[in-house]
Amino acid sequence: MKTEPSLSRLQEKDVLHTIQVELQQGYDLSPVEAQVLAQRVQQLVDEQAGSSRRLGQISYQAIDAAERAGRPLRLCRKVPIHLTLADEGDAEVWALEGPEALRRLRVHRMVYEAHLQGGALSQEDLASLMGISTKTVKRIFAHFREQGERLPSRGELQDIGRGVSHKVPVIRKYIQDLSFSHISRHLGQHGIHSMARYLNHFSMVMVLEDRELTPGQMQSVIGISENLIEEYRVLYAELNVAEHQRALERLKRTITEPHSGQEKTGADSEADAVPSGQKGGAA
Repeated sequence: MKTEPSLSRLQEKDVLHTIQVELQQGYDLSPVEAQVLAQRVQQLVDEQAGSSRRLGQISYQAIDAAERAGRPLRLCRKVPIHLTLADEGDAEVWALEGPEALRRLRVHRMVYEAHLQGGALSQEDLASLMGISTKTVKRIFAHFREQGERLPSRGELQDIGRGVSHKVPVIRKYIQDLSFSHISRHLGQHGIHSMARYLNHFSMVMVLEDRELTPGQMQSVIGISENLIEEYRVLYAELNVAEHQRALERLKRTITEPHSGQEKTGADSEADAVPSGQKGGAA
């Protein structure tokens, strides 16, 4: 484990912090003035560069998730994606939980980031990106399988079929009282609004299931595939137990009482709070 001073030193290497220090020392600005100006400088640089990548992200070519198994890689369609190698929460995980927890976090995040952008990373991709062995990557995948989650890598997608997606794990994590921010941290900032949409669709399926509509009738109301509706129905049956009733009822009320004075779900409120430059991640 690393100490708090180690965590502070890592945070102080942030680019914005470096600019802020330079402005304070070189131009005799106050800390607040330097911070505001540093943020504006970074914003202008990003606008002029015309890049949607955030700090800590790289561009990568992944195999299209729709490509079937067995096709030579040179013939497979590729999709350009952005992957977060280093995120603002990584230093804290490394300092407080150790390198193994950080490796798991990064593998989990990049696999889902790729999937949300229509790509599929292989275990070899992940090993190369992170500078670790494929044996280590396999252990990380085994760890998540033991927790009941199969990460959507290229190999796993071919094994588990096209019907299984990232949507169900996201909803399950939310219902089990993990915060939306926690889920977002694991996935980077990609797909926050997409995740809010999954929860909205799941909420509609629950309400219509309670009213005993058929999957076909649900499809005409919600506008999503019957396969996904069936996944959500199975998930609802799994989660519809006493310990999750409060979370389920809170989600249902977003559909049955949309204009009441009640506050939004954590998913909706946090999605609304996402800065404009970090929205996205179509599923």
